[in-house]
Amino acid sequence: MPGRYQFSIPERQSRDGWFRIGSLDITTTAFLVLAGVVSMFWYAIDKASLSSLIFTGQAVRSGDLWRVFTWPLVTTPNIFSAITLAFFWFVGHRVEDQVGRKRFTILIAAMTVIPAVLVTLVQLDPDKGVYGLNLLALALLVVFALDNPNATSFFGIPIWVFAAVYVGIMILQYIGDGMYESLVMGIGVIFIALGGARQYGMLSDLEFIPRVGGGAPKKKAARPAKGSSSGSGSVVTGPWAAPHSAIEELELNQLLDKINASGMASLSKTEKARLNELSKKLRGS
Repeated sequence: MPGRYQFSIPERQSRDGWFRIGSLDITTTAFLVLAGVVSMFWYAIDKASLSSLIFTGQAVRSGDLWRVFTWPLVTTPNIFSAITLAFFWFVGHRVEDQVGRKRFTILIAAMTVIPAVLVTLVQLDPDKGVYGLNLLALALLVVFALDNPNATSFFGIPIWVFAAVYVGIMILQYIGDGMYESLVMGIGVIFIALGGARQYGMLSDLEFIPRVGGGAPKKKAARPAKGSSSGSGSVVTGPWAAPHSAIEELELNQLLDKINASGMASLSKTEKARLNELSKKLRGS
């Protein structure tokens, strides 16, 4: 059904990766997931050395500066970690496909480093440490949900509801366990993700988030369908409300044909942006 997503590793498709291993495009998302898989084996071989990558503000203040960068790479082998890796693969690729690999990499770096530096400077009581892709995955889920308010998940539940529940559970857990470093890190990662995504042209409806220097061009407001009411009683607004024309369908098919023939990497930035715009219109139609 249009606008519906399932949280599973998607079918293999050509992506705009940094390089390829066999038929797999190594995007930033794929690299982080593969790093998580490798760290599971590392855990089994030498758990003590792997723990030196986990973030705590106290350890960074003691001189372990690399922990500010390495904490997302640590994954312990359990079923919940495997679910997190699959979840990050899903939501990470959707955001990365939309903003581009370079911008996505910058966004991930900012989400990783800035909150960690903040927690280090605040000097909260250390907890068990922060590690893994769960916080990054949650932040990207929030971005994706707010950028696609009509998208649904299992049983037709809107993804934004799923994201809100996820965030609420995280906050309650960290407060209850007294894990204040993790709490500040989680909230910081989400705010950095929202701000960065807004600069890169996503979240066009969240006008309360400023764009530095004007940011990416704002999406044009959709005109209401012919014969529809444009008064204050209108409920659904945004690009998903606009009817798509035969010309737009033809344009979308041409872009899809190009992807099938030469892969996602064959599209220019302008074509990728247009593909995303047309896809959103068709999903909501």
